[in-house]
Amino acid sequence: MMPKLFAYVGVIGVLLVAPPLLAETLGASVASGSDSAQGASPNATSSVAQPSGGFITQQTVDQWRASKLVGVGVYGADQNKVGSIKDVLMDHDGNAKAVVIGVGGFLGIGVKTVAVPFKSMQWRTEGRTVAVNPQPASPVGGAPATSATIKTDPAATEASQGYPDMAIIAMTEVQLKAAPDFRYAPSPVMNSSTGAPMTAPAAAGGAMNASQDAMTPKPDAKD
Repeated sequence: MMPKLFAYVGVIGVLLVAPPLLAETLGASVASGSDSAQGASPNATSSVAQPSGGFITQQTVDQWRASKLVGVGVYGADQNKVGSIKDVLMDHDGNAKAVVIGVGGFLGIGVKTVAVPFKSMQWRTEGRTVAVNPQPASPVGGAPATSATIKTDPAATEASQGYPDMAIIAMTEVQLKAAPDFRYAPSPVMNSSTGAPMTAPAAAGGAMNASQDAMTPKPDAKD
């Protein structure tokens, strides 16, 4: 009888001690897993491609190519073409500030140049309908086989070709022709009032020498 009693007491003691030990073991495992996850985070972040040394490795879908904007057709509020982009002006921070538009003319003759704020322009691009797979050969004696088509994302189309399909301005050609002409900044060596090249003043010594030369008689030319 006594051995059985001691055995029961031992089993009960084990049952009472096991839960705290089990909870402590599980807590240590969870903490260890959390530490492992935190340690793995930097590695996971570093695996994502990041620009190295300040370099940009790829164009994004919301970027155009400035050189490709020149020549884009400009359409007015009446949906008629009024001209084309001749230039884009930007500030020293790289922000586009103005669009220079060539209005009217024929083959570059009689073109009027105006400029409007870049933000006043709207831009439009249509998606392209393209075949998903190459056209399969038509079966003999049957109807021609067709392939599925999809319409491309306009933003992706713009990024790929480097420019939007068209620029839109809320003005007509008549209004643009009545607008003031645009002029580029003058050369610093041009006279701002007359537009003629400025003549640099001669040095004092040079002016004196010139007057002395004028008063000095010249020898007769030899035959």
